[in-house]
Amino acid sequence: MVYHLLQDKKIVPGTLVLDVGCGTGNNTFLFEKAAKAQVHGIDPSIGMLRKAVSKVPEVQFTQAAAESLPFLEDTFDMVFMTEVIHHLQDTEIALAEIHRILRDRGRLCIVTQSHKQIEERVTSRFFPATVAIDKARYPSIAYIEATLLNIGFRAVWSRSCRFSPTILGEEYLNTISRRGYSMLHGISEHDFQAGLDALRATYDRGERLDYAAGYTFVWAAKDTQPLTSIWI
Repeated sequence: MVYHLLQDKKIVPGTLVLDVGCGTGNNTFLFEKAAKAQVHGIDPSIGMLRKAVSKVPEVQFTQAAAESLPFLEDTFDMVFMTEVIHHLQDTEIALAEIHRILRDRGRLCIVTQSHKQIEERVTSRFFPATVAIDKARYPSIAYIEATLLNIGFRAVWSRSCRFSPTILGEEYLNTISRRGYSMLHGISEHDFQAGLDALRATYDRGERLDYAAGYTFVWAAKDTQPLTSIWI
C-alpha cells in the first residue's frame, strides 16, 4: 500500500504529510519510515489513537474528524487516506476540508475499492449479501473523481492495483468467525451462518484460498498544473 503512495516523486524527506483516518497508525508509521517525511495522523477514535501513540510515539496524532480538520489553510504538502472514504459522515465536506489545508500544488491520494473490486473479494464469494452492502457504503470511483473536480482539485486520475496473492489460513477463518469485518454485521444471521459453514467446509476439504486484494488509488492535485509535471 505505502509503496504505491510513494510513487509520487515529489515526496522528499521533510515533506509534511497528513494521514486522514489513521486508525492505529500502521500506515502512518510505514509512510514516515519509508519516506522520511513529517507525517501527522488524525482519527476520530481516541481508542485507536492511544494504540497509535503507543506504537509510534515520534509521530504527532490528533483526535479529529475529516469533516473538521484542526489545521490552518495551506499547511500540508500531501494528504492520504486508506480505506477511509466509506466511513466518512460527509464525503464532500471532508474532501473540501482536505482541499483547504493542502498547500498549492499539494496532492491527495484516496485508497479505496471500486465496486468491481468489492465483487472480487474472497469474502464476497462466501457472503454474497455483503456485496450490496459495501457497494452502498463505498462511493464509486466516478463519484469520487467528479466530487474532487467540483471542489476544485485538478489532475484527477485513478489507478487500479492488485497486490501479491496471500494464502488465507486460520487467521482469516477466525476473523470471519467473530465477524471481524464490518460488512458482516450488516447481513442476516442466516446468511452469515450459511457463509461460515461454506467457508469451514472449504478448509475441511483442503482447498487453498488465495486472495490478491485489489485497490484503486485516486490521485488529485490542488492546482491547475498539467498532470505530467506533477507526477513523473
